Amino acid sequence: MRLRLPSSALDRAAWALLCLFVFSIPWEKSVWVRGIGTISRLLGIVAFAAGAAVAFRRRAIRPPNIALVLAGIFVLWSALTYGWSLDRPATRVRVITLVELFAMLWLVWDSCRGPLRQRRLIEAYVLGAVTGSCVAFVRYIHDLQTYYRRYAAPGFDPNDFGLVLALSIPLSLYLALGGSGKMRWCWRAATLIVISAVLLTASRTALIATFIAFSFALWTWRRADLSQRVSCVLLVALLALGLLRFAPAPSRQRLATIPSEISRGTFHGRAEIWKSGARAWKSHPVRGVGSGAYPEAVRPWLGRPNVPGIQYVAHNTFLSVLVECGVIGFGVYALLLGALFVFVWLMPPPERALWAVMLAVWAAGVSTLTWEHYKPTWLMFALIMTEWARSWWLTGKGE
Repeated sequence: MRLRLPSSALDRAAWALLCLFVFSIPWEKSVWVRGIGTISRLLGIVAFAAGAAVAFRRRAIRPPNIALVLAGIFVLWSALTYGWSLDRPATRVRVITLVELFAMLWLVWDSCRGPLRQRRLIEAYVLGAVTGSCVAFVRYIHDLQTYYRRYAAPGFDPNDFGLVLALSIPLSLYLALGGSGKMRWCWRAATLIVISAVLLTASRTALIATFIAFSFALWTWRRADLSQRVSCVLLVALLALGLLRFAPAPSRQRLATIPSEISRGTFHGRAEIWKSGARAWKSHPVRGVGSGAYPEAVRPWLGRPNVPGIQYVAHNTFLSVLVECGVIGFGVYALLLGALFVFVWLMPPPERALWAVMLAVWAAGVSTLTWEHYKPTWLMFALIMTEWARSWWLTGKGE
C-alpha cells in the first residue's frame, strides 16, 4: 500500500524544504555533495520537487507576473545564444544554471503567498548569513586564508561572500524594525556579526555595499522607535571603528585603498577587463557572444590568466549580460529590472524602503561582480515579486 501524505502535511514539508534551501544559500559552497554540487543545489532540487507536487495536488499554479515572464524570456534567449556561442560548453553550463534559477524563482513565487511566509524566507536568509559569517570567523581563528590575509566561508571568493553578507543587512534591520521583544535584539546582533565578517573579507565592493545597506535606517528613521535608532547608530559606529581600528591590519590597509582605486579608475585591474569586453561586444552587438562565453570573447586581448582554473569574467553584471546576450538579451534584462523597480515603487513603507535599498546594495555590488547567474540575485528578484503581490493583491489565506 502506497503511503500518501495529506495535502496540508505535504505543503508544510515543501515549505520547510524551501526555507532550508534559502537558509543554505549564504554558505552553500562550503558543503559539496558528490555528483550533484553544492548543498543548496541538492536542497533546491528536493524543494522544487516537493513544491511541484503541492501545485499538482491543488491542480493550480499561481498566475505569473510580468517580471516572471521577462525572466523566462531572458533564460530562453540565453539558451538560444548556444547556436552562435563562442564557447558552447560554457553556454550549456550557464543555461542549465539559469533554468535552475528560474525554477527557484517560480517556486518562491508559487509558495510564498502571505506576510508570514515572506518574513520566514527573509529570516532564513539572515540566519544563513550569520552561519556563513561564523564559518568565516572559524577560518580566521585558524588562519585559513582564502587569499592573502582575506577570509571567507570555504569555497567563496571574498568579494562574492562579502556581497552575500551585505545583502542580509537591510533584511536584518527590517526584521528588527518590525519585530518585538528579545527577537529585535537578536536581529541587531545578527547585523553586528555580519558586518564583522564583511571586514574580514577585506572586500572594497562589499564595504561600499554595506554602508549603502545602512541607508535603510535613514529611510525608516521616522517610523523607528528609540531603540532601533540608537542600535543603528551604534552599528554604523562599530563598522567605522572596525574599519579604522578593530579589523585586522591587512584588511584595514586594503580597504583604505578605496579612494585611490576610484581616483585612478583602475578598480584593481578591472578597467582593462571592461575595455576588452567592450571590444568584444562591438564585434557581436545584437546577439552577443553567447551566454557564459565572456572569458573566451576577451581572450584575444587578455589571453588566459596565469593561475590554473581562473578565467577573466566581466566583473560587472550589466556588461556581462550585454556582451554575452547582446542588445536583445540586455534589453530583456533591463525590462526585468525595470519591472522590479516599479513593483518596489508600488509597495507601502517600510517594504518600499527595504527593497529599494536591497536593489541599491545589489546594483553597487554587481557593478564589480558577475552575478546574473547567482542565487542571491534571483532570490532577491523572487522576494520583490512576492512582496509586491502580497501588498497589493489578494493572495489567499495570507499565511
